[in-house]
Amino acid sequence: MATQPNTGLARRRANTRRAIIAGLVAACLVLFTVYVRESSGGALHGVQDGAARVAAPVQSVANEAVSPFGDAWTWMADLRDARSRAEALERENGRLLAQAVEGRSQAEEVTQLRGLAGVGAGLDTDYERVAGEVIGRSITNWYKAARLDVGSDRGIVVNSPVLALGSDGRGPEGALVGVVSAVRPGSADVRFVTDGLTQVGATVQRAGAPPGLLSSSSPGLLSLSGIPREFPIRAGQTVVTAGFSGIGLPSVYPPGLPVGQVSGVGREEVTVQQTVQVTPFVDPRTARFMVVLAPTSDRARRRAVG
Repeated sequence: MATQPNTGLARRRANTRRAIIAGLVAACLVLFTVYVRESSGGALHGVQDGAARVAAPVQSVANEAVSPFGDAWTWMADLRDARSRAEALERENGRLLAQAVEGRSQAEEVTQLRGLAGVGAGLDTDYERVAGEVIGRSITNWYKAARLDVGSDRGIVVNSPVLALGSDGRGPEGALVGVVSAVRPGSADVRFVTDGLTQVGATVQRAGAPPGLLSSSSPGLLSLSGIPREFPIRAGQTVVTAGFSGIGLPSVYPPGLPVGQVSGVGREEVTVQQTVQVTPFVDPRTARFMVVLAPTSDRARRRAVG
């Protein structure tokens, strides 16, 4: 049976516990006071030294046993800190790299835009030069077509010639890259002369040759046909638009627009004509900005009609 807290036995037990606690506290105070007041050679100091000598081997073994765990913990903490620093450095490197790439991209954009200022400058009497950025490309044939962010609201019409800067610094400041095939108020589709279907009346500059027909012979290359054998053509000469197409019909391209450079000439004894291989000045796959020649004169508008 449990002892009731208000019985005499319970009170005596409680008083006994209190007395024991009070006695222990008093004994501790007495021992502490004696320890503080006695010299280093006193009895209590001797007991302390003996206990320390007895515990020293046990403490040494315990330290050696615990040491590997402490070292492992320290190694893990250092590893975690090293990983955190590595991740922080990687993020910082990524940020700096992105800034560098953006800076180079902006510098290239400024350079290209400045270069476009002179493209088609000699045609200002018939055309307004409208600079546009490529916002879409053909994903099935990179030599086929692109879309610009300028359109009919800037005076651009179907059959407006399109120029671009020469690739890798080759050729003149601006060369023919294509023609507008469709136009909307805010955009225009460009069909490249390298698309395999477009034909351009062209001739070899300063060769005295009559106009021939320029078309795409293979991806990225052009072929000028219809040039008589008696006209000497050599590699390195410039091919320009002739201003005519077909049998003397006006072309949508004004005369004298640079197109490419002669890279080879094919002559066969049995033919009266020679085939001229032409490398375009502009690689349409890499051109980011282009200049559209929007007609402003009656002559230019008649050319656009074809």
